Amino acid sequence: MFEIANDRWFPVVNSVIAGGAAALWYLSSGKIGWPLLVAVLVPWIMHIAAGRFPFRRTRFDGWLLLFAATAVIGTFTAYDPEVAQGKLWVLIGAMALYFAVVSVSRQDVWLLAGGAGPVGTLLAIYFALSNDWQLWPSEIGMFNRLGTMWARLRPSFGLPVLHPNTLAGMMALLLPLMVAFGLFAWRKRNMHWLRLAIVTGLITAGGLFFTSSLGAWLALAVGFGLWLLWEASGRLQRKTPFSHTTIFATAVLVIVAVGPLLVFLAARAGLGQADASGRLFLARQTLFLIQDFALTGSGLATFPALYAQYIQVTPVFFAAYSNFFLDIWLEQGLVALVAMVVLISGCFWLLGRSGLSSAQSRRWRGEMMNSEDLILFRWGAFASLMVMALHGLIDNALYGSQGSPLLFFAPAMVVLVTRQSELETAVPVTRRLSRLGIGLGVTSVLLMGLFFGFRQQIEAQWYANLGALAQARVELVGWPTGKWDNGQNLERFAAAADLFEQALVLNPDNQTAHHRLGAIAMVAREYETAVWHLEQAEGQANSHRGVIKSLGYSYAWQGQYEQAAHYLTNLRETRAEMAIYVGWWRQQNRLDFAARAGEMVAILENKVLLNP
Repeated sequence: MFEIANDRWFPVVNSVIAGGAAALWYLSSGKIGWPLLVAVLVPWIMHIAAGRFPFRRTRFDGWLLLFAATAVIGTFTAYDPEVAQGKLWVLIGAMALYFAVVSVSRQDVWLLAGGAGPVGTLLAIYFALSNDWQLWPSEIGMFNRLGTMWARLRPSFGLPVLHPNTLAGMMALLLPLMVAFGLFAWRKRNMHWLRLAIVTGLITAGGLFFTSSLGAWLALAVGFGLWLLWEASGRLQRKTPFSHTTIFATAVLVIVAVGPLLVFLAARAGLGQADASGRLFLARQTLFLIQDFALTGSGLATFPALYAQYIQVTPVFFAAYSNFFLDIWLEQGLVALVAMVVLISGCFWLLGRSGLSSAQSRRWRGEMMNSEDLILFRWGAFASLMVMALHGLIDNALYGSQGSPLLFFAPAMVVLVTRQSELETAVPVTRRLSRLGIGLGVTSVLLMGLFFGFRQQIEAQWYANLGALAQARVELVGWPTGKWDNGQNLERFAAAADLFEQALVLNPDNQTAHHRLGAIAMVAREYETAVWHLEQAEGQANSHRGVIKSLGYSYAWQGQYEQAAHYLTNLRETRAEMAIYVGWWRQQNRLDFAARAGEMVAILENKVLLNP
C-alpha cells in the first residue's frame, strides 16, 4: 500500500479518476451520486493507510472549505433540493479534481497540459453533435446557415443541448494549456506529442470559433495577448536600455489607455453594442435578485427559475445564467463569492510572486523539465486563469446551470506550476489557525457593528429573505410550467406572506417584501392591493423589470390603461402576451378582464405605430 501511494504515477492516476468522476457527475446531472464519491475517496484512503495526509494541502484549502459549506447549505435553501443536489455533486467533482491536480508531481505538469487537448476536442465534438442552432442561434449569420445545414446531415444522438457560451468558456479555458504543451513538445523535439497538440488544438479552436462566443474569444485574446506581449518585451529588452518589466508595463499602460477609444469606436460602429447592453442589463437585474436573498443565498441551480418568475415575469425558461461572480453570489451568498475572489486573486499573486520571466535554465534533480519549461506552463496557466476571470464577467461557463467539472482546474494548475519545490507544503497549521482567528475576530467585529448600526433593516431583510425562499418553494414547483397561475390554492402563500408582513413592520420601505406581496396579490386578483405594494417597491427600485411589468399588468386589469401603457410599452413581449391573455381570461370565465386585455393590445400596438 505504501509503495503504491508513493509511486510517481499515483497522483496522475488519481487525477484521471477524479476527472472521470467529475465528468460522469456532470453528464448525469449528479444522478449517480455516492458510488462515484467512493471511487474518488479510494486514493485518499490509500494515502491515509500509508500514513500520509489524504491530499496535498494548499494555502487555499480553507477558502475551498467555505465554498463547499455554502454549497451544501445551498441544497437546503433551493426551491428544488433534488436539482440542487445534482449541482452539488458536480461542484464536489470539481473540488476533487482540484485536490488531485495539486498533488501531481511538478515534473508531470506537461501530462496534465497535454490531457487538456483531448478534453477540449471532446467538447468541440460534443458541440458539433448536439448544438441546436434554432434554440441557440449564432450571432454570425453564416455560422447559422452552416450549422442548420450540418444539423440536417448529422446523426441524432439525443444529447442534452448546452448553451454554446458554456462550451466555449470551457474550450477557451483549456486552449492556453494546449499551446503550452505544444511549445514544450517542440522544445523537446517530440513529434508525437507535437502532432497531438496541433490536432487537438485546431479542433478545439475550430469548435470555439463556431460557437461565435465573443466573450470567450476576447478573454482568450487578452490572455494570449499578454503572453505574447511579455515575449515581445523580452526581445526588445536586448535592443533598448530599459528592463523587461519596464517595457512590458509601459506597453500594457498604452493598451489600457487606448482601450476605451477602441471600445468607443466599436460602439459607434455597432459592434457588440446590443450584446453588451443586454449583458449589462442582465447583471443589473440579477443584483435585484441578490438583494432578495442577500443573507442566505437562493440555493443551488435556482437562477433560471428566479429570473424568469420575478424579473421576466413569465412561466417559461428565459436565461440560463447571468455572470460567473453574480451567480455565485446569488445562489451561495456573499461568503462563497469572497472565497472565489480570494482564490482567483490569490492565484494571480502566486504567479507574480513566483515569476513569469525567463530564468537561467537548470534541471532539477530527477525531473525532465528545466526552469524554462516551467515558465512556459506558468504562462499557460496564467492565460487560462485570465480566461476564467474575464469570461466570468460576462458569461458563466463554469458555474451556471449545473456547474462544471473544470471550475477549479485553472487555479489548481496555477498552484501546481508555482510550487517552488516538491517539498513545499502549505502554510503551517499554527500560522493558519492564528490567521483564521484574526480573520474571524475582525469579521465578527465588523458584523456586530453592522448589525447594531442597522439592526431593524437587517432583521427586516432577514424576514424578507426567508419569505422569498418560502415563496419560491411553493410557486416554482415543477418549473417551468408554461402556464400562468390561475389563482387556486392561495393558502400556499400564507407562510411567505406572514414573513413579508413582519419585514414591513420592522422596515416599511423593504423593497423585497413589497414586491413579493404585490406578486402574491396579483395571483389572488387583488389588483388594488397589488398596485399599492408594487408602487412602494418601484419607488425603491425604479429599474426593477419584474416590478415594472407587474405594476403595468396590475394597472391593466384595473382598467387604468394609460398608467399600464406607461410601464408596458417598452417591454417587447407584452403585446403578444396581452393577445394571449384575451383567450386565457375567457377560459377563466372573466370576460371583463378579457375585454381589458383586448383594449391593452390596441393601445400597445398604437404606441408602437406612433413610436416605431
